[in-house]
Amino acid sequence: MTRDSKLKLAKVLIALSFVLILLGIGLELDTKSLIQPTRNTHVISTNTLSDINITTTDVATGGKGEEQELPPETSETTTPNTPSTNNPAPSVEVSPKTEVTTIDDSNNALRNQIENTYNIEVKYGVETNGYSVGGLSTVMLTDKNRINSLLYELNYNLSLYPQGFFNEINTKNYKLSIYLLKRYSQNNVTGITDSSSKHVIISLATDYSYVESLHHEIYHYIEKYMYEKGANYTTWNSLNPNGFNYGNINQGYSFKSTNNLNSYFVNDYAQTDPYEDRASTFEYMMASNEASCLQTGTTIWKKAKYMCEQIDAVFQTVSPNITEYWERFVYN
Repeated sequence: MTRDSKLKLAKVLIALSFVLILLGIGLELDTKSLIQPTRNTHVISTNTLSDINITTTDVATGGKGEEQELPPETSETTTPNTPSTNNPAPSVEVSPKTEVTTIDDSNNALRNQIENTYNIEVKYGVETNGYSVGGLSTVMLTDKNRINSLLYELNYNLSLYPQGFFNEINTKNYKLSIYLLKRYSQNNVTGITDSSSKHVIISLATDYSYVESLHHEIYHYIEKYMYEKGANYTTWNSLNPNGFNYGNINQGYSFKSTNNLNSYFVNDYAQTDPYEDRASTFEYMMASNEASCLQTGTTIWKKAKYMCEQIDAVFQTVSPNITEYWERFVYN
């Protein structure tokens, strides 16, 4: 081979090497984008459908949180809500196959009944040890008697939804797990819905009275499914004050702050974004007693009615001929 031929061959090999190097870098970038996808996290005052919804409270004032607050007409108790006589909840009893002899047996029986009835996984105690979400670590719940009380409350409150409601969502691969925690590393966080995948995890800080947060976070789960099914709230903002932008909190617009039945929002937290607005409204709709802001004709009643219509349109397990528990203050 002549000297010129060797030089030409060397140039070709060098050029080929550069092409292979560049191709390898491109493949590596593609691999990283698949293995470590970027996920949106919940940011207050944005108007995008979040993957992680973090519910907070003002601990310094001793409050339970905006969406933890009961409507003024109700009082905080540790007993389950009393269902409306117009739409009573089904009776819920624990019927384990074997005799319950310990608190662990009772807790397992309750957990199994919830999982078998609603197809919802429940975790507590050491099962949640090391769980972190939204950049926060958590403290596990170890008091077995407290766990027992929480499981009874959870079992009852899930029974307020129509039969087969959660199974309908689950059949579309939106599996739900509920984690009962003691608290998060950030003390003012009361609950988080992580819907960054189709296995949605609702975690609740049970140092707070958690029933209101439970229904608040469940609505985030419901709406995630509804949006995939084609639901929309295209005219939602028309129910807000002229010129209002989510993220700009005005206490004068909040029922909780003013006790004005003609308020636009149930509480301050509802003003952070439209998703929290609806979840906070749903929390009031699920309360044991009716808040005056849900009286027929008020703005908040119009929002609640809008939500009822969207849920009715999506769910086969929700009948327009039956007043569901969350509808009893709307259609009365």
